Amino acid sequence: MTRRFFEVSDVSERLAQLQRCMGVLQEPGGHQGRLGATLRATLALMASILTQCDLHCHSQALRSMTEQLETAAVGRDGEKDLLMLLGSIVQNPPTVAPSARLYPQSCAEIHHLGIEENGIYTIQPDPRRPALEAACDMETAGGGWTVFQRRLDGSADFNRTWQEYRDGFGSPQGEHWLGNGALHALAGSGQNVLRIQLEDWHLQRRQATYSTFRVASEASRYRLTARDYSGDAGNALSYSKRYNHDGRPFSTSDRDHDRYTSGNCAQYYGAGWWFDSCFAANLNGKYYRGRYSGLTNGIYWGTWYILTDARTGERYSFKTVEMKTRPRGF
Repeated sequence: MTRRFFEVSDVSERLAQLQRCMGVLQEPGGHQGRLGATLRATLALMASILTQCDLHCHSQALRSMTEQLETAAVGRDGEKDLLMLLGSIVQNPPTVAPSARLYPQSCAEIHHLGIEENGIYTIQPDPRRPALEAACDMETAGGGWTVFQRRLDGSADFNRTWQEYRDGFGSPQGEHWLGNGALHALAGSGQNVLRIQLEDWHLQRRQATYSTFRVASEASRYRLTARDYSGDAGNALSYSKRYNHDGRPFSTSDRDHDRYTSGNCAQYYGAGWWFDSCFAANLNGKYYRGRYSGLTNGIYWGTWYILTDARTGERYSFKTVEMKTRPRGF
């Protein structure tokens, strides 16, 4: 049997029913209250039609979906946000209850909707978790990249706890870590690409791309898979038998999962990372403005710069770093 759209009279009847059941007509505010009631009921009806779900007046899931649609409709960039939401629903109709994902999962999905401008967008990597803001690179190598790490000025401290790395910290407008939970939701299947972009203090830029990229679940300690390298920065993630980040779990100062038997690499170098014993790459290291001395705890990519200048004893730290991902075959 072919599903058809509702007749106008049926829509009007359902709209009136929604207004009554959601109790919106009893809200104070007179004329403005009735306008708000109509908007909420219309959006609820729209959501139920697009998701092909039955109307249940007291469904908390439908209420939640309506509230998010309403927020998009009346927000600062309301028209753009609402169209993006509706486009995502139409192109990727939910197969579960309407409480599932309401926003595009990633910047790649937003790009597929025809939005090709760099910026901060709302995505929802995990349908069981709230939506979040992410920086989207819509231009580099075809675009569609969800940026999950950025270093550029030292404004964010990357010496954080396991929970902070899991939930994310910083601002997508500046320095940040999107969160290991979101990263697993984005790249848990192993069907993603990782791109790392580095810039030194001489304005030289290089990149490393891994066409097989996966971040496992928290139960598996967010274990990293990064293979099939290409680029001009060198493959620091698979540097040697002792310094091989591919296949290593994530470590923080309060959760030691590295292979260094004499201590905790994350605690020693002040960063959360996929440490081995300890590292050939550490892009979450301390932000230094170029050369520094002392402990090797700066932003480091061992296949580009020498670990230590034998003549001066100085180390070198990068100016900017971006780590981003998108589906393979984008």
